[in-house]
Formats: sequence, C-alpha cells, structure tokens
Amino acid sequence: MSRPHTITSARTALGLAVALAMGATALPSAAHAQQNTGGTVQAEQHYDISAGPLSQVLNRFADQAGVALSFDAARLGQRRSGGLKGRFTVEQGFSRLLDGSGQIAREKSPGNYVIEATNDNRLDPVQVTTGRLGLSTENTGSYTTAQVGIGRTVESVRDIPQTVNVVTSQQMKDRNMTTLQDALGNTTGVSVKSYGTGTANYLIRGFETDAISIDGNQTGGTSSGTHGHGAPDLAGFERVEVLKGPAGLLQGSAEPGGYINLVRKRALAERAVSLTGFAHSWPGYRVQVDATGALTDDDRLRARTVVAYEDSDEYIEEVTLEKKVLYTTLEYDLTDATTTSIGFSTEDVESVPDVGVPTYADGTFADIDRDLYTGAPFNNKSSRLSRAFVEVEHLFDNGVMLLASANRTERDFDYLLNYTVSPIDPVTGESTRWALATDQELEEQAYDVRLDMPVSLLGLNHDVLLGVHRRTSEDVSSGYQIDLNYPPINVFAPETASNPWPNLAPFSDPSTTEQEETGVYFKTTSSLTYATKLILGGRLTNWETDNGQDTERVNDEFTPYAGVVHELNNDLSLYASAAQSFVPQTAEKANGDILAPREGTQFEIGAKGVFNRGLTNYNLALFRITDDNRAIQDPGNPAFSVAGGKVRAQGVEAEIAGQVSERIQVLTGYAYTDTEQLESDDPDAEGKPFAPDSPEHSLKLWGKYTFNPSWEAGLGAQYSSGTFAESGGVRWEQNGYTTFSAMAAYNLNADTRFVLTGSNLTDKRYYSRVQGGGRQNYFGDARQFKLSFETRF
Repeated sequence: MSRPHTITSARTALGLAVALAMGATALPSAAHAQQNTGGTVQAEQHYDISAGPLSQVLNRFADQAGVALSFDAARLGQRRSGGLKGRFTVEQGFSRLLDGSGQIAREKSPGNYVIEATNDNRLDPVQVTTGRLGLSTENTGSYTTAQVGIGRTVESVRDIPQTVNVVTSQQMKDRNMTTLQDALGNTTGVSVKSYGTGTANYLIRGFETDAISIDGNQTGGTSSGTHGHGAPDLAGFERVEVLKGPAGLLQGSAEPGGYINLVRKRALAERAVSLTGFAHSWPGYRVQVDATGALTDDDRLRARTVVAYEDSDEYIEEVTLEKKVLYTTLEYDLTDATTTSIGFSTEDVESVPDVGVPTYADGTFADIDRDLYTGAPFNNKSSRLSRAFVEVEHLFDNGVMLLASANRTERDFDYLLNYTVSPIDPVTGESTRWALATDQELEEQAYDVRLDMPVSLLGLNHDVLLGVHRRTSEDVSSGYQIDLNYPPINVFAPETASNPWPNLAPFSDPSTTEQEETGVYFKTTSSLTYATKLILGGRLTNWETDNGQDTERVNDEFTPYAGVVHELNNDLSLYASAAQSFVPQTAEKANGDILAPREGTQFEIGAKGVFNRGLTNYNLALFRITDDNRAIQDPGNPAFSVAGGKVRAQGVEAEIAGQVSERIQVLTGYAYTDTEQLESDDPDAEGKPFAPDSPEHSLKLWGKYTFNPSWEAGLGAQYSSGTFAESGGVRWEQNGYTTFSAMAAYNLNADTRFVLTGSNLTDKRYYSRVQGGGRQNYFGDARQFKLSFETRF
C-alpha cells in the first residue's frame, strides 16, 4: 500500500485569514464569494496551473490556494489533468480538477482537505455531473468534454488554437453507435463517403484524411475503401477526437484537412461489468461485454476486457457482415510515480460487401431499386486486424512526465468481388462487370518517446513538450487476379444475370512496399500573461518508401506550428493559428527526380467558450487551407510532371455541444466549405471545386430532452447541400437533401437502460457517394431502427 501524500503550505494560516477577510467583505456579492459546506466563506482568486498528472496539479492548486491537502496517491494512479485557469473558490477549483475522476475533496477542518472516493462512481443515467467536465467522457453523461489528449499531452479544449470535435461515450450510447463511421457521420464538418459494408473514406475541410491515430499514434491499419479493413469498431474506445486542419506537428506526413484520434478505454480500479445487446431492423444483432476492475487489494494492478460479436444484414439482402471483437488491457503501478500498460485487440470480419451501382453515361441516374446488388452470390471479403501496445509513464519529482509507447499492427485481408465497370446501356439496361481477387498483408510498428515538462518563469506557468516518433510498415500484396470477361448484369432485372465462377488471370505482380518515417518534434506553450498563451512548435521528418524497384525519400522536412490563445474571461477565449503539413509524392520530373512534397498550410481564427457552469462548449472558426506543389502534367514533357498544382479550401465552422439546461443536451454544428482549384494543367478545371464530393453546406442537429429519471427522447436532422462528380464534361449530381433521426430511452434503474433509435425516418432516397460512370456510386442507408439494452453489475 502506498502511504497517503500530504502537502502543507507555510502560507496556510495567512491564506485562511486573508480568505476569511475577503469573504467577509464580499459576502453580499454572490459573484465573488461562495459558502462551503463547512461554513467557511471562500474568496475567488486567480489560478494558472499547467496541465500534468492529477496528483501534481492538485498539489500545485493546494499550495496556491493556501490549504493543506491529504490524499492517497495510488488512488489517483496516473490520471492526467488539463490544469486550472481562471478565478475560482477553493471548492470550485477542487470540483473542476476532480470532475470525472470518481474522487471528491472534503474539508475535514478549516483549511484542511482530504481527497476521497465518492460513494458510488456510477452516475445517474440522466444527469450530467455538476461543475466543469474533465478528460475522460465515460460515465459523465455529457455530450462534450473540457480536455482532450489529441496533442500528445492532456490539454484544455480552449487552449488548442484549432477546432476540436469530440464524440463522447454518452453520444455513442444515446445514438447506438458501434463503428467509427457512425461517430464521424455525426461529427460537425466531417463527410463520410461510403464504400459499402463498413468501409468509407472521411473528408475534413475538403481533404480526404489518411491520419487516423489510436492514443496519438498514427496507424495505417484502418485505411479506407475496399482495399482496407474498414471502420474500426468502437467497443474498445471511450471517445473519438477530431482535430481540424494540418497535424504535421503531431503526425508528420498527412493530408491538411485534419486528423482523427481514437482513445482506448482504460483499466479502472473500480470494479464494473456491463452487458449490452443490440438488435436492428435490417435485421441484425450484436452482443457486447465490458469488464474492468482492480486485481489486487492495493489497486496497483488493474484490468479491462471488452468482447463483442455481431451478425448483421444490410438493407440489401445479399450484403452481410459477421464481426468478432476482443480488446484487453492491463495497467500496473510499478511505483507511485510509474505506471506501465499493455494491451491487445483484434477484429475479425467476414462480409459480403456492397459494391455500388452504375449510372448512365449522360450524367443521369437510373430508376433502379435501392437494394440492387450488382455482385455475385459467392462474393466475400475476410479481414483480420490485430494490435498490441506497451506504454510506460513516469512522473519525476520535478513534475516532468516521461511517456514511452510501442505499438504493433497486423492486418491481412482477402476478397473475391464482382462489380460493374461501365455505364448502363440505355437500350439493354446492362452494365459490364469484372471479377477481382487479391490477398494483402500489412505489418506496422510505431514508437514514441516524449517528455512533458512544466516550467515556472517570471511568476507564470509554461509547458515544453519534446518527443521523437518512428513508424515503419511493410505492405505485402499477392497481386491482383482479374476476369475482364465476366457476364454483365441487367440493373432492371438482376435476377436474370449469369454468375459463373470467374476465370481469374494474373493482372499485376506480387509486390512488397516498405515505408519508414522518423520525426523529432517540440511544442512550447508560453504564458505571456495570465490570460494569453503563445504556442510554438515544429517537427523535423525523414520519410522513405521502397517498393522493390524504386526508392523515394523526403529528408529533413520541417513543419512549423504557431498559435496564440487569449482568454477574455473564465468562459470565453479567442485564438489564431498557422499550421502546416506535407504529403510525399511519387510523380517524376523530366530529369528523373521525384517531385517535392505537397505542402498544406492553414490559417485559422476563432472563438471558444463555455456556459451553464462549463457543461456546454461552443466554438466558431474561420479557416483557409492552401495545398501547393500538387503534381500536374509538364507542358514540355507530357510524360512527366511538375509541381504546379494548387488548391484552396476555406470556410466557417460552428458547434454547440453539451448540457444547455437542466433537461436538455444538444450537439449542433454547421460547416461551410468552399473548395477551389487555383492552378491546374487543365485550364477548364481552374476555378471549379477540387473536392466536389464534399458538400458546400452541412448542418447537423441533435437534441435530447430528459422528462424524468426514467424517460428521455431525442430528435435530429442532417442537411447536405449536395455533391457531384464530373468527367469529360459530364456531371453526375446529387442535389441537397435532409434526413431525420430520433431516439427514446427508458432507464429501468441506475444500472439498466433501453435505447431505441431510428435513422433516416422518412426513408429518403439519395446517393451518399457519387462517382459517376460505371461503379462505386452508393445509396445512402435506408431507414433503420435499432434497439439496445445495457445493464451494469
């Protein structure tokens, strides 16, 4: 057992005297004084405490507040805190710092506080905790959070000078989300473009993002489309964080639109088991068990295991999915200052994928059934994704935190698919089909070591982050086998199609592609005043890929970052930032050199605030991204390229998320995204949208009302201004559309809950992905009802 940790300030007596004196003079003003349960009148004072381990932040707070504090450090473990900034009483400060931790501060005697566990860490199912929110979103009942770990350190959302969206645990439960695709489909400013059956790509601010991370470590195992594993299952994750704009400082090479971070569930000391079941109307079912708790009496060894099984059909009869998910982790406190974590997860998926539908060549859509399946009965895809990780955290006596992690990903999949490749013949109604088969394997390792160092200088608190990151991967393909003469399909009479076993022949050779990326990064957060922070940083990256024939390198690519945040008051901040990213290219110049990387640069200004005691976050942002050095055809040597292309995305985003009143929670967001091709080798393309599959206007509305402790109901709507695809002067266009959703929840008691959700309630017929021509046009999902049942033991 670890011994209780006690800090006693030499200023305790003087601090109490001053607090009592100030409290007495300010007692008539409710805005500046508050009476605690022990009868001591507390005065507000200004705090500026940097993020760090919760135990350390609590000590700093107690020292600045002039109070004595006792707590068992083992109970807090390696919990992190986003710090404290603003004017608070002692009790308000403790409430904010401990919110979501399962601990409270109790005043044993005037000026003497003790941290102890709440009587029941499980919250009432219809109430959000009082006071401001913390980092973890589990069991908070909230649609928002005050802190995130998206920047490799725990930070306040308001201290990040870029737009950040969070899909919390409560959002997932209220809307019956089970995959990343579900979560991002309800995230402001994110467009989900389906490839059918759990696979999709994600567009953020006009750019298709390829930067998906788990606990801050980028992984390629979640790559989108038919040739990827598909959307990660959410069973092992407690929230999803989305950073808008370039993330070159965090991830190195990446698209400039933004990046997505999945946060794993942590092993908890409090023992709990939950059983969740799902059933939906297409039909399908899912069962999930989540168990966590301490394995030793001193709570030093903790474990968590989540298992899930799903067997589902889609609204297209032939399309099916069977999925098995396992996630398990162990955490052990080697000392009061050192914690190590290990874990493993796997997803096994067997499916018959939806392969999309063709269109007419003149830009019109055929009057076909929405449940048309253009594949063959024997089509299948098998995919397995496994991950393992080790993490170590150590807190030095001077407050410096060392964090080291190693991650390994293995993915293998194979498929045999038939799909259409030609526009619909307007006379016969037929579309040509091919058959395609392949087998691919991916192995990936990622390592990260970083130091998070708090610094006190000139009476102000600052923070320095230093780190090194390395990622390697090997992608092995058996090559593609193809049948180019497979019988066509009549899209108006698919039952008449002939579906023989394909006569596959080699189409491409086996290949192995190896990739390495190493980066050194830093970030400084300097307090210029109590209200103003300057954030500066950068990353130096070396990147290399080798496909067995050619080797391409990017050496010493530096991506800078700068931002400033000014806090107008406790509830409102203004910010501005400039961020960069880069994307390596493979196109060659006439002299044989590889083109320099694309460079994405974003400028963003905005405001972030809170209201209703910090239970609601809101933000407003204006942004402009330019992406330079895009490969275009060399006018003097048409077989080669030059780095002359340039595109721009600009717009506005706004969001309100959280508890706006005692009974109402909302998640409401609007995004305006204008994309334009500024420079191109095709003069006709200049001035046109470079991302026509990203809607110009997007509005996502959701609200939940709590009638009483037993009953809740929610309503939602999503509007898209439409998308299009264009080729050879022909345009295929999906006009604007709106879909509606709803939920009803019944809480049988504090441990058992039923949730019924409905999506696309009017059964709107629309295309969620428009590719044009012969393939990969996908209808939006038909109406679906889903019922879930969760009980906790």
